[in-house]
Amino acid sequence: MSSRLMWILMATLLLCSCRIVSEKKLAELKNPPNPHLAQAAMLFDQQIAPQIVSSAKPLATLLGQIEGAKDFDTACQQLGYRSQDENPCVFNTTVSGTVSEVNTESRNGQIVLKSDDPKVGEVKVQIGPTFRGTELRDSYRGLSYSDFNDQNMFGDFGKAINQRAIASLGKPSFKVGDKLTIYGVFSAFDTPQPPILLTPAKITADKATQ
Repeated sequence: MSSRLMWILMATLLLCSCRIVSEKKLAELKNPPNPHLAQAAMLFDQQIAPQIVSSAKPLATLLGQIEGAKDFDTACQQLGYRSQDENPCVFNTTVSGTVSEVNTESRNGQIVLKSDDPKVGEVKVQIGPTFRGTELRDSYRGLSYSDFNDQNMFGDFGKAINQRAIASLGKPSFKVGDKLTIYGVFSAFDTPQPPILLTPAKITADKATQ
């Protein structure tokens, strides 16, 4: 067999062994999607929200304990969670009170809740349709950035958690005078100052206001 014929045969075999893939498939082969992204809704429903609700300390009690700790790092270790030293500390809490303001002019809608405990005063609560921050994601001890190793993907995971949390609230129509109990999270780099901004994992309404 001539060398020219041999080269033609080898080229034909190589071409036959190749398969054409779409640009989307090629992108997935180069950067396979993280399976945790698809689990965001399930993780919020079955892990994140239940953990926040079960471990939430009354806000007045929590703020007093933070204030009374040796320092903020000690308070975080004992009362909150921080996955990395450069991150803020995330605290799980609950507060009951009466809605005194409703702001839905921006996509980051919020209500102001006047706490039943005078030691707390007023707190702000995000109600959507978008949440700022990633406190819900960062409160979860089951996953961290090291499980993604991609800043954009980790950010998408946080957004997916927020979207599921907002969806779980349904389409609430809050009004001044409503009596609510909030289970949620807030973050801080140092002793928190009022007004606290809560990202809710669950909101329950007094039956009399429904």
